[in-house]
Amino acid sequence: MNLLARIRVNIATASPRRTRLALDAFIACLLFWGTHAAYRASTGHTQNADSMYSLAASEQLLTHGNVELTRCAKPGDSLPYQLTPRGDACYYGYPLGSTILSLPFVQNMCLNRGLSTFHADGRLNEGMESLLQLKIAADVSAAIIVLFFVLCRFYCSPAVSAAIALGFAFGSPVWSTLSRSLWSHTWMVALLSLALVLIEWRRRMENTSRRTDIACGLALGTVLFWMLFTRAHGVFSALGIGVYLLLHHRRLLMVTVGTGTLWVAALVGISLHEFGTLTPPSVYSASNIDGRDVLNRFAWLMVSPSRGLLIYCPYVAAVGVLLVAYRKHLADAGMLLPAGIAIATHTALFSCYDGWHMGSSYGPRYFADLLPWFTLATAIAVRAVLASPGRTRIAALVLLAICFAWGGFVHGRGANAVKAWYWNWRAIAVGQETAVKEWNHPQFLAGLTYVVIPDGTVIEK
Repeated sequence: MNLLARIRVNIATASPRRTRLALDAFIACLLFWGTHAAYRASTGHTQNADSMYSLAASEQLLTHGNVELTRCAKPGDSLPYQLTPRGDACYYGYPLGSTILSLPFVQNMCLNRGLSTFHADGRLNEGMESLLQLKIAADVSAAIIVLFFVLCRFYCSPAVSAAIALGFAFGSPVWSTLSRSLWSHTWMVALLSLALVLIEWRRRMENTSRRTDIACGLALGTVLFWMLFTRAHGVFSALGIGVYLLLHHRRLLMVTVGTGTLWVAALVGISLHEFGTLTPPSVYSASNIDGRDVLNRFAWLMVSPSRGLLIYCPYVAAVGVLLVAYRKHLADAGMLLPAGIAIATHTALFSCYDGWHMGSSYGPRYFADLLPWFTLATAIAVRAVLASPGRTRIAALVLLAICFAWGGFVHGRGANAVKAWYWNWRAIAVGQETAVKEWNHPQFLAGLTYVVIPDGTVIEK
C-alpha cells in the first residue's frame, strides 16, 4: 500500500474528533509560521520606545541576579525616560512582566549564542536590543494569532476561524504595533488571549468537578497575574472576567482569586527584598488620570485620523452593528457581557487620561489591549450572521471583509513604511494633541501624500 493510500485509510478510520483536532493543529501551524514570516519580513521602523531596556534587564537578571541597570547611565547623566532612579541605582521603569517572560529567549539568543544587549563599557547596545525585540515580538505575535484562531474555533468552523484570525493578523495593531517591538501590550495580549481560551474551554466541559475547577483556576489565576504584571491596564479585562465568573462559575472564581493572591504575595515579598517597596520601581503615576475634557478625548480616541480606533479598525463598529442586527440569531453569547465590561471601562479610563494621544507610536496603540475581546465578539457576530436565513448575510460578510481590507492597508503602512513612523516628528514639533487631529495629515498617509522631516515640517508631494 502506497503512502497516499495509507493516508486515505487513516483519515477514513479516524474518529471525527481526532480528525478535527488534526485539522485544527495543521491550520494553527500554518497560521503561526505564515504570520511569523510576514512579521519578520516587515520593513517598518523598529518601535523601540517604552520597551527599550526591557531585554537588557532580562540579561542583567540572568547574569547578575538582579535587574539594576545603573551601568547603562553614567553618574550625572540625565536618565532615559524608560529608566527610573531608586536611591543610588536605576531600573527599567515599565512593568517587568515582559522582562521575565522573555528570559528563555534572551538565554538562547544572548548567553547561548554569545550576543549581548550591553557594550563592553556597560552602555546599552541599542542595535542588539532592537534586533532581539523584533525576533521575540514576531514569535509572540504569531502565537497570538494562533490563540485567536483557537478562540474562534469555539464558535466557528476551521475555515471561518482561520479567516477571522488572518483578518486580525494583518488588519489590526498586531501587525503595526505588537510585532514591531516588545511593547508591554505584546505579552499582555498573548496572556489575555490564553485566559479567554481557558474560560471557553471550561464553559464547554461536559463533566466538571472540584478537581477540574482547581486545575483550571490555578492556570487562569496564574495567567491573569502575569497579564497584570506585564501591563497593569489589563485590570479591566480581569474585571470583566471576574464578573463573568461571579455570575456563572463561583468555585472557579475562588480558585482563580486564591491563585492570583498567592502570586501577588510572592511579588510583594520579592519586591520588598530587592527594592524595599511593595512593588518594583515604576514610571507610572496616578496623577496622569485627570478626568478633564472626557467627551472630547473619547471622540478623538474613536475618530482621530492618526489614533482613532474606528479609523484604523472599522470592523469594530461593523461587528457592533452585526451583533445588534442579528441579535435574534446569537447563540452561546454569554461572553459578550465581560467583553462589554472590559471594552467600556478600558475606553473610559483613557478618555480620562492626559496622555490619551498615545505618544510616539502608530495608530490606536492603547486599544491593542482589547484585541482578544474584539476577536471574540467578531466570532460571535459571524456565527450569528451565518446562522441567519436570507441574502442579507452576504452583504454583512462583504461589509466585514471590506473593513478588514481597509485595516490591512492602514496597519500594513505602520508595519512596513518607515515614513509612517516619522510622522511622530510632527507630533513632537506641534504637540501631540494638535497632530492627532490633523485630518490633512493622517499618519497612515505619511510617505504617500506627504512626508515629515526631522524638524516636524510637512512637505506635500
